[in-house]
Amino acid sequence: MRTESSNIHPTAVVDPAAEIDPTTEVGPYCIIQGPVRIGPHNKLLANVYVNGHTEIGADNQIGPFACLGTDPQSIGAYPDDTGVVIGNGNTIREFSQIHRSITAGEPTRVGNGNFIMSGGHVAHDCVIGNHCILTNGAFISGHCVIGDRVNISSPVGVHQFVRIGRLAFISAASAVGMDVPPFMVVEGRNTVRALNVIGMRRSGISPEARLEVKQIYKLIYLSGHTPRAAVALIDHKDWRPEAREIIDFIKGESKRSIMPHVPVDYNFAKHESDDA
Repeated sequence: MRTESSNIHPTAVVDPAAEIDPTTEVGPYCIIQGPVRIGPHNKLLANVYVNGHTEIGADNQIGPFACLGTDPQSIGAYPDDTGVVIGNGNTIREFSQIHRSITAGEPTRVGNGNFIMSGGHVAHDCVIGNHCILTNGAFISGHCVIGDRVNISSPVGVHQFVRIGRLAFISAASAVGMDVPPFMVVEGRNTVRALNVIGMRRSGISPEARLEVKQIYKLIYLSGHTPRAAVALIDHKDWRPEAREIIDFIKGESKRSIMPHVPVDYNFAKHESDDA
């Protein structure tokens, strides 16, 4: 049912089946169609379109011409009642798109505190973690899983079924068609280049944990083994949680395989001394 509110602009079109918290602002010419549920203290700017079984939490700001919960771009059959679940405190800028899933009972999900910039595209069945940044023209294909605090630059395309681990940094103009382990920097086409040392430091990861992550990085990518073969050799050791996070990611189920590495002139001695 629609909740009457003075915060809904008179030009907005709101379906009687929608539930909107009275503290949420719905701007001019917005269209809310179907059994949409919108929580408190959201702000929908002009011309936002929200459709279907879409749930929006609290304290989100949604920019003009954003489309949320629209049909998936899939040529196969899919149920009519799939949806989108968006958490709290997200900024979703103008012309962004978040499509509903094709899988019954498993909505497309966006977590909390994310910043999806203009034209960002989140396709059906994706799961976006918390505090991620998708810059202008970041395109996430269907069934991708993006960990917390991932930064995806512009323009970047991410292939369907890709996993990207926590605190990975995807550089501008990269093409991501394989899984990216946590804390990695991607540059170019399917190429891990280095570690996101700055991101780890800013996120509060301890110097001791960062040193272990660097050890894991060298063992996985600079030892001459494939990532999975390297993990098999080091899995038995007692690692800190951050290093274990990389190991467990590589051991996990993958439909796209683990992204390989091309070395650059990376001065480990310098960075390790910085962490001391």
